[in-house]
Amino acid sequence: MQIITFAGSKVIKSRMKNKEKEDWSVGIYRDPRTKDKKGRNPIKLRVTYKRHSRLYKTKFHLTKDDFEKVMGAKPREKYKDTRREIDACERNAVEILKGLRSFSFEVFRRRLFTDSGDQGNIFSAFKEYIAELDEQDRIGNSSVYTAAMNSLKEFHPGEDLQFYEITPSFLKRYEKWMVERVEKQHSVTTVAIYARCIRRLYNRAIRNSNAKLEEYPFGREADQYQIPEPKNIKKALSIVEIQKIFTYDPADSDVKRYSRDLWVFSYLCNGINMKDICLLRYSDLTQDSIVFNRAKTIHTKKKNRSIEIVRTPEINAIIKKWGQKPVAPSMYIFPVLVDNLTSKQQQGKIRQATKQVNKYIRLIAGELKISSDVTTYTARHSFATILKRAGVNISYISEALGHADLKTTQGYLGSFESQEKKKIAKHLTNFPVTKIKVTLPAPQLN
Repeated sequence: MQIITFAGSKVIKSRMKNKEKEDWSVGIYRDPRTKDKKGRNPIKLRVTYKRHSRLYKTKFHLTKDDFEKVMGAKPREKYKDTRREIDACERNAVEILKGLRSFSFEVFRRRLFTDSGDQGNIFSAFKEYIAELDEQDRIGNSSVYTAAMNSLKEFHPGEDLQFYEITPSFLKRYEKWMVERVEKQHSVTTVAIYARCIRRLYNRAIRNSNAKLEEYPFGREADQYQIPEPKNIKKALSIVEIQKIFTYDPADSDVKRYSRDLWVFSYLCNGINMKDICLLRYSDLTQDSIVFNRAKTIHTKKKNRSIEIVRTPEINAIIKKWGQKPVAPSMYIFPVLVDNLTSKQQQGKIRQATKQVNKYIRLIAGELKISSDVTTYTARHSFATILKRAGVNISYISEALGHADLKTTQGYLGSFESQEKKKIAKHLTNFPVTKIKVTLPAPQLN
């Protein structure tokens, strides 16, 4: 092993005798991009392989001056102890790299944090995954996992909960606690969402050798925990109800008119959701269509298929009425977002816009005597269901919705056709109307 010291930083280099026969190096890096409340920078491990480098967090935070003293040729007093700990951290990284059959940044990361003895703890797994989601700007998913972690912490106070402790019995008690809480009841849907978060992290832990497959608590067997499946509630409106919303006159209320128009825009634009509406820019418009990629699938699909929407006169009228001026390709169409927002700020504005539209479309539905709970999500389901009832091929509906496969679309539409099923059932007794002569028995006289 060769140790090279330069510019206040030390790099440990070693020859890996693997198939590639390439050099890798481990170094200590002071990250000047962020500071804690004491003005200290995080100290990170820097691993370099084939001219590509990745940074990995450590527990250390140092100022620039302290970092130079710690990493100097002969650190003194308190700096000497810190140097010893950092050296131990480096040696651990080197040993992990030596033990890899073939180099992989991802495998190294897993081994590094597994060796810290922390990854058997589901709360640590939550924090690591949430950090990954934040780094990828998947703020919506990050919020869901954060809420699930906080709920689990409230049920199981403290920071120590090992994966092997999450048994079917534990999960059933957790579900009962969530559903029966008096001060803040959770719906079965919320229970299912949080349980799926736990299941995903458990699966990751098994893949990373932080949990045992034989202790996996989820499944459909009698002795396993089965995540509850919320009942599918009819969310689609009838064509008559949709017509009522189209022809509704909000009088002098601009906010009602704006909310109604965005709901109608969603319905006409393949059931586009509010986040994608808010993210639309004028550059997404062509002469005859709107072309965009769903924000929801950007991070999950290797080939993220674009969705194309035909621009009808009604769609064009809404854009003309509410679109921001002056028109520029880089400008957001609707007045919700501005440039240079952080991902969390952007998410907050989208949520606020969605909340406003839902509030006023519910008020409108109430005035129109529509019994269903009408929200922006109803527009998407209504788009798909109206097309299906009209006999449109399900492959087209699937493509329009941006679903990856037909199974998703079939499950999406499956619960909306109870009225159609009743009509079909009537065919079983739809006998031709004919006069049938019935001979009655003669009345018995006393």
